[in-house]
Formats: sequence, C-alpha cells, structure tokens
Amino acid sequence: MSCYYKYSPNQQTTQVQKCKTDINIKVNCHDGNDDGNRETDAFRAVNSEPQPIEEVNTFFKVFFQDEQFDIGGIYNSTNSTFVPRRSGVYYVAGTVTFLANDGTVPYRVRVEIRVNGVPVAADNDYWAEIDDQFLYVNAINVNTILQLEAGDLVEVFITSTTPGTIEANTPELSTRFEAARFR
Repeated sequence: MSCYYKYSPNQQTTQVQKCKTDINIKVNCHDGNDDGNRETDAFRAVNSEPQPIEEVNTFFKVFFQDEQFDIGGIYNSTNSTFVPRRSGVYYVAGTVTFLANDGTVPYRVRVEIRVNGVPVAADNDYWAEIDDQFLYVNAINVNTILQLEAGDLVEVFITSTTPGTIEANTPELSTRFEAARFR
C-alpha cells in the first residue's frame, strides 16, 4: 500500500491520494523540565552592533550579543560562545557581513568556526576588480556538521587583509551564529 503527494503548479497546495494503510504517529509531550526527554538543543544569536576590525591579518572573535532563542541553555551571549551540554552531532553555522573601509582595494576575508580554539570549518572570500561606483558588502557563511562533546567551546572568528567593520544584523545584512543538535 502506498501514498503519493502531488504538488500543484504554484507549489502552494498539496494533493494527497488516499492511503490504503493506517498511520500511527507518536507524540512526545512534556513540560520541558526533563532534559532527558528534550529532543533538540538549538540557539540563534545575531550581532546587534557594528564591530570594527582595524588590524589586518589578525583573527578577531565575532560577537553575537542578541540571543534570539536558546533551547537547552547552550549559548552565552555575554561572551558569544556555544557550549553543548550534551554530546552529539550538531549543525553549526556562522555568517558574518563585512564592509571594507576602502571598497576599492582587493581583499580577502576568512571566517572560521573553532572548537576549543582549533579551526574546524572555514570560508575564505576574495574580492578583486572592485567597481568604485558601488558599495560592496561581503557576507561570508561557514557551516558544518560536528561531533561535539558536552563542554566543548564553539566560537566564530574573522580575519581580513583590509580594515573594515562587521555589520550589525539587519534584514538585509546577516551577521548570525546558530547551532542545532540532531537527535
């Protein structure tokens, strides 16, 4: 016995052909106080104010002061660190929006996710042949899936070959740090 789903041309509705089998759905409801039953740990934090990067070719920790949510108490907005309380597999991502002080000079920006001070994932963007009639803002995203131990220290760092500013998070300019644990 099988079911199939057919999307409408506008992708807004789904038509389902009737299945010829019973489906059982298990729902685990609890009051949120039992960490053993919590299936997901997750957080999302954004940068709420510009962060100048004045020294070139030096790594700086990126700050994400505005905690949007923190399920499981795994994020510290005071020092912008993610510390898993439970060992497991986590999706971790950091996006940094960088604006160079001089938008006409070619430059390189590197953003890293570090675990216990060791880089584990990075993205490296290079900007060249820049048209000085436009303002270029560079959004660098790094993401990975990691096997983390409870108590690991996870942070985001940036370096650039030109001075600039990490822009505050807005709907148009995304500077964020987020993670979620797989069950």
